[in-house]
Amino acid sequence: MKRWLWLLALLLTSACGGVPRSDVSLCGSGGRLRVGLVGAEEGQLESAAGVLADREQFRLRELLTVASRCEVQLEPVVSPEQARLRLKNGGWDLAFLPPGLTAYALEQNGGYGVVRQLGRRGNSKSQLLVKASRGLTSRADLRGQRLGLLPRGSLSGFYLPLFNLHGLRFSEVHYALSYARLREMLHDEKVDVIAWDGAIPHGMDGFEVLHEDSHLIPLGALALSQPLLQADHQPFLRQLDENVTQLPRSLGYASGVLPEPYALKELRAIVAAVEGWSLPQGGQAYTVYGAKSATIAGQGGNR
Repeated sequence: MKRWLWLLALLLTSACGGVPRSDVSLCGSGGRLRVGLVGAEEGQLESAAGVLADREQFRLRELLTVASRCEVQLEPVVSPEQARLRLKNGGWDLAFLPPGLTAYALEQNGGYGVVRQLGRRGNSKSQLLVKASRGLTSRADLRGQRLGLLPRGSLSGFYLPLFNLHGLRFSEVHYALSYARLREMLHDEKVDVIAWDGAIPHGMDGFEVLHEDSHLIPLGALALSQPLLQADHQPFLRQLDENVTQLPRSLGYASGVLPEPYALKELRAIVAAVEGWSLPQGGQAYTVYGAKSATIAGQGGNR
């Protein structure tokens, strides 16, 4: 009963709020709206069940249903690699994305565009973390060591670390879904260096930052597929903007705020460059090597 009362209130708000409502549904293929839910942050969860609580997922699905006027298929995903494959294959019509996947989505030959900003300002930076006792003081010292990364698709946990390790050979590369798990791997000496997000305190003595990337990590975005961008999607966005208090706060949805294309420009070039390299397989030796575009050729290296 409460569900239908909430839906009725939302529909009445839409009808009486002074904003013209479109009668055109905003659906993807098959008459459904396939929604990817990765959120504005990454590397802090081990399971998709933690992306949003059941109640928040329910309210998000209902709001999207009212706004789009079609059936909503919501898919929470914790692995950036799984989300990357969904974007590559056009598996989502709409997606709530962190910054790395936002950059990747924009590189899909125009397959996606970004329409709203997600997340909150922080001091996120891509770092390389080591044990102080190992005596590793420069990136050149990492030759032949074991590297720990987040899965492909993460900006601070995959693309930027590899970009900053260009030219080095590692004896092994290992992956984890969260920074906490990477920290455990470093503590237990299963790896020698890990990717890290500077916005997250590592919380243990004996760890130190060997290198910090200079790029500011931008915010994430709400992305729409090209068919939805070409359709009349403005009434849909107005519904979300007007009912922003019904959206989960953890998404950081910014009503009426467009993403920052200039903040993403160089990072898109980095993502595209790294994607073009031969990328590491878990547990295997790997040399970080590939062509860089002219716009970023002076960055990275083994300083």
